[in-house]
Amino acid sequence: MADDERLREALLELQLLRDREARVLRGTRALLECLETYSRADDADAALQGLLATLSPRIDAALCAVLTPRDTGAARIAAASLPGIDGQRIDAPIDLFKRARNVVDLKQLGPWAGDLDLDPYTGMLCVPAGPTAALFAVGPNAFGNEDLNLVKRLAGLAAQALQNRQIAAQNTLLAATISGSSSGFAIADATDPGRPLVYVNAAFEKLSGYSAAEVLGQNCRFLTAEPPDTPERIRLREAVKSGSGGTFLLRNRRKSGAIFWNELTLFPVHGPDGSLQNLVATQSDVTERVEAEADRDRTRARMETALAATEDAFLVLDGGGRVVFANGAVQDLFPAPGLRWSNGSRFDTNWQAYLDETRDMPGRTTALLEHADQSTIAGLAALPNGREVDLPDGRSILMRAGLLDDDGLVISATDVTAMRSAQNLLAQRLAAIEAATDGIAITDIGGRLIYMNSAAAQLLGFRSATSGLGQRWRERYGPGERGVPGQPFEATLTIGDATHEIAGSPLQSGGSVIVIRDVTQGLEAEAREAETMQALIRLQRQEAVAQLTAGVAHDFNNLLSAINGSVTLIEMDDAVPDTARPHLDRIKAAGAQSARLVNRLLDTGSGADKDGAFDLTSVLADLPALLQPSLRHAASFSISPPDEGMALRGAAETLTQILINLALNASDALTADGGAITLDIARVTIDETVPEVSVGALSSGVTYARLTMRDTGIGMTPDTVAQIFRPYFSTKGRQGSGLGLATAGMQVASVGGAVAVHSTPGVGTEITVYWPLAIHTAAAALPEAGSETDLSGMMLIVVDDDPAVSAVIASFLEARGAEVAVCEDPRDAAAAIEEDPTVWTALVSDYDMPVMNGGALAQTVRQSAPDLPIVIVTALARRLTDPRLDAAGVAAVLAKPVDLSRLASTLAEHAKQG
Repeated sequence: MADDERLREALLELQLLRDREARVLRGTRALLECLETYSRADDADAALQGLLATLSPRIDAALCAVLTPRDTGAARIAAASLPGIDGQRIDAPIDLFKRARNVVDLKQLGPWAGDLDLDPYTGMLCVPAGPTAALFAVGPNAFGNEDLNLVKRLAGLAAQALQNRQIAAQNTLLAATISGSSSGFAIADATDPGRPLVYVNAAFEKLSGYSAAEVLGQNCRFLTAEPPDTPERIRLREAVKSGSGGTFLLRNRRKSGAIFWNELTLFPVHGPDGSLQNLVATQSDVTERVEAEADRDRTRARMETALAATEDAFLVLDGGGRVVFANGAVQDLFPAPGLRWSNGSRFDTNWQAYLDETRDMPGRTTALLEHADQSTIAGLAALPNGREVDLPDGRSILMRAGLLDDDGLVISATDVTAMRSAQNLLAQRLAAIEAATDGIAITDIGGRLIYMNSAAAQLLGFRSATSGLGQRWRERYGPGERGVPGQPFEATLTIGDATHEIAGSPLQSGGSVIVIRDVTQGLEAEAREAETMQALIRLQRQEAVAQLTAGVAHDFNNLLSAINGSVTLIEMDDAVPDTARPHLDRIKAAGAQSARLVNRLLDTGSGADKDGAFDLTSVLADLPALLQPSLRHAASFSISPPDEGMALRGAAETLTQILINLALNASDALTADGGAITLDIARVTIDETVPEVSVGALSSGVTYARLTMRDTGIGMTPDTVAQIFRPYFSTKGRQGSGLGLATAGMQVASVGGAVAVHSTPGVGTEITVYWPLAIHTAAAALPEAGSETDLSGMMLIVVDDDPAVSAVIASFLEARGAEVAVCEDPRDAAAAIEEDPTVWTALVSDYDMPVMNGGALAQTVRQSAPDLPIVIVTALARRLTDPRLDAAGVAAVLAKPVDLSRLASTLAEHAKQG
């Protein structure tokens, strides 16, 4: 049994050995078949394809492929046993290029993605051959270890085959490129001292005119037409001898004998051991370029000659920032000591030298100049008009830049200092024209506007200074003088409600400069000035009349003072018979009436008394009797009185005079057939709507007596209504003075009232007087006149330049017990008081005296006797405005003819206060 067991073990071991040898034999046979297929292939691509196609059935694989990595976890099929899948992507769940793998079940690794569907397969073999290639196989069943070993042995060969295929493809591409290149290629054998040509392409044949058969084996020097001793020929000879490269420009000769410029580029090719194997030369016909460069050089020479004479600076830089050309103006504008912008010097070093040179100059260096380099200067090329900059030396320049095709730069700089000054001056003049209030415009020869300032546009009625260009300015005006074309002219024309003065001056171009001035307000001002002058003349006449009446009143009052005073003295005499007393009464009444007449004269040209108060009823009661004798025979006059009594401000006689004047004017306006005159009175309070008035002013919230005088006369036109309150204006011709309504209006306005006028021609006139009501205040009590006032013990001085007046006053005061000294010269009175101020009780003085008036006398007396009572007696009491006669300076101002009893009472009262 033991022998049988040993026999079975020997047979089993022999069987295992036979199986192993069979597997090795199969693997060796498969390896040999793959190697034979690889070695019999015609090219690298067929070798790689045959290797994969032979391997696939030997390991029972559905697909064998060579993979190259794309990115992490992804691969690309570089070659495959199956057609049509080269280039497809495989996204594996593992890194296929990390290590060899024999995967029994692909699905256990995770999801596979990409262009290739691997779901039908179970087994996978993947053996990397370096980091850039892997031999990959998949099949329906799992692979054995023998399969893995075979794939491992062939992985390197597959990677080499892939590399050979890539090299072959590159060589094919390179050969095609050289063969089809438009540049001539020539390859010489560098191992042979004669440097014979071993290859030329078709472009070389076309360039030289020689076929490949004619030139192969020869040295290419037979083409040159360059003398042997030229620098370029010597440089080429040295490069060939040393096996170095370079670019050379040579004159060559074609087979036809034609000369051409050849740009030859030479570069060496070394073998694996580093030894020089070949010299490769590319050749190009650059005849046109060389001739263009020669033409450019000739043009440049002419340009340099021209630019050297110009005042503008021109600087040309190449792409590297080196100076190619700079004319003399560059050094003048941007002095760079030492370098002087010479050809070949660098822009940045020249510019820094310029900045260093200008450090001490007074002008400010702008940012563009301070930080200039080639790139910032090149930025000027984007500005079509360049940029103005100020230099440190005070000049202004316009800088421009342009880019050249070779990345170079041309820079120009123009000195615009004078031009900028001219522009500034022109801008100032244009601004002055634009700011002018007169319109200024320029026209062409046809009178069409080609320029106008804003004032001209406004005066001519255009929306803006440009909207009217092209239009004829004359058509904007009404009819008038047109002037002669090409000649200076002046005209006054109207446009709407405005009046313009227009002056034109011809231009050499055939057009004109016209100046338009709005004289509307000036003409209105002249009219107002003329009217004001007329009014001034009227006021002067009025003042003259007032002064005349004042003089007459003064003299007449002096006479009345003597007359009335004498009557008073006669009445005091008990010896006067009773039969004479009626005559004295008539003299006294005539004196009083004469005094009122004098007061009427003094009221001419003056305002009314606005401090008094009176009852309107007293005025209305006497008015019909006063008017009836003076009205036309067929005229009727009626009054519609107010429902209640009214106390008015001022004096009753003033209002009476005004109403009589209005009624008489209304009577004159009636026709011969007669008519009606009515006076309506009502109390009115002015609300926020203030009536329109012709004279005076009304105040809102104030109560007035409204007295409306209406007539049915011929009426007045608006122009007449506007003038009836002007002094000396009259519609009655020589029969009217023109002072009645002017005085009435002045008197109404002086008490704070107003007058309104409404008139219709052919219908009648309505004149309304608004008279303010009196404000009731407690008046200071005046001393009552007494016929028996006792003045005993008083020492009085009476001053009057009229001896009759002073005699009457002195006699009356002495009759009341006073001692009186009379002076005709006020200076004598002032001297007497100054000599002994304490002696005198009071001073009674006239005002209007030739040497010193009453105001001056009062002022002088107060200096020596400040407490002495002073009473001024004057015919001008109603119009006196002397500030020296204020309440603190005088005791009273009494009107002539003086009421002697009132004078005595006033002196007695102030003597007690003293």
